Amino acid sequence: MPKPRGKVRWVVLGLLMLLALINNIDRLALSVAAPGMQADLGITATDIGLLGSAFALFYAVGQLPSGYLIDRFGPRMMLGTAVIVWSAATAAMGVLHNMAGFLGARAMLGVAEAPSLPATNKIVSQWFPKREHGIANASWDAALKAGPAFFTVLLVWIVAAFGWRSLFLIAGAAGILFAIVFLISYRNPEQVKRLSAEERAYIQQDDDGGQQDTGVKIAWGRLFGRRSMWGMMLGYFCNMFGYQIFLTFLPLFIIDQFGIPFASLGYIASVPWIGAIIGDLASGWISGRLGVRPGWTTKRAKKVMITTALILQAIVIALIPFNAAFAPELALPIAIALMAVALGFNGAVVAHAWSMPAEVTARPTTASVASVQNFGGFLGATVSPLFAGVIVDATGSFDIVFWTAAVISLVGAAVYHLMVQKPIITAEELGLPAAPGDPSEKAQVDA
Repeated sequence: MPKPRGKVRWVVLGLLMLLALINNIDRLALSVAAPGMQADLGITATDIGLLGSAFALFYAVGQLPSGYLIDRFGPRMMLGTAVIVWSAATAAMGVLHNMAGFLGARAMLGVAEAPSLPATNKIVSQWFPKREHGIANASWDAALKAGPAFFTVLLVWIVAAFGWRSLFLIAGAAGILFAIVFLISYRNPEQVKRLSAEERAYIQQDDDGGQQDTGVKIAWGRLFGRRSMWGMMLGYFCNMFGYQIFLTFLPLFIIDQFGIPFASLGYIASVPWIGAIIGDLASGWISGRLGVRPGWTTKRAKKVMITTALILQAIVIALIPFNAAFAPELALPIAIALMAVALGFNGAVVAHAWSMPAEVTARPTTASVASVQNFGGFLGATVSPLFAGVIVDATGSFDIVFWTAAVISLVGAAVYHLMVQKPIITAEELGLPAAPGDPSEKAQVDA
């Protein structure tokens, strides 16, 4: 079907990209504030890692009910309420004074942010046909990286000028403002009158089999009993292990390993995240082109993108500890370039991992499958910051941290390739008519 003239779906995507930007600034605030928190409160790299792990653990656990609730009741109210709560948790970091309080705030942030990406993925599945899922998911994930890429300079300036506490307070206020905008402006496609008939038909080209997006009940045991579901969980675990190390420790790595003053950190720490944005968008474009080639499917294109990116990411991360060996006088720019390329490949994995649920499960269960995959991913994000903090405190170096992340990335490539094969849930299992492009009713479900 040719693309329609209407562009309402792209306006919705713009709203999701703004949400992603707010989302990651809240997460990024800890890494930017960490040097100031260490100076004021005497906390260690292990403590910073523990705060990163606390967020990731509660975020991971919160995925499980979030996916079910989004599939059951829809994304709008879940997402709007979640933004308000996580913004309050971010602001709380600016008024607390001890590790116990910080851990509580980070735990609340994790639980509240849990619905954000499954709900975003659900909205993409409602507003875009499958052929555009790759670029749509890549776009909001690129916006997720825009916080550290383009706002690190501003965040560093805020901390330098007003103190690290002000950063959390400002980020929290921005989130509450966005929540109000989202609740007022967002509606599902069937509720939007300005959506043209032409664009509506284009959006719905994959789901004219009569499937409904909400009201479907599914037993969790059916998901955890499927091989492909475990493959997606374990593969995403491996990718997020490395991602969370960069998100939590990139500024401290630059300061500790290269002696960069905090006031000069902003521009330097931004560059690797620009690489992540480029990787997101480029990979979405490539997979979109591959998916329409003769003999290819959108599922195959996404799997190829994920496994290739994980392998290349592993190679680049493994090279980071050797940056000074290439040219000692260029050690910092080489390290920054390597991190930019690594995060580019990491972004390619994230964008396509979020597109995979629509390929392996019936549409009414996409948020549930996406949330379980993200649960597995953020178990990896729970382990890695604490692991990194302990290693850095013990050795004074990030070398072992990067080499471990490289090995785990290779494991992730193998897992996605070998385990994510058969459908997880078909329309037939739910007693629904199969929509074009959904996992086939006749396809054998992995058990």
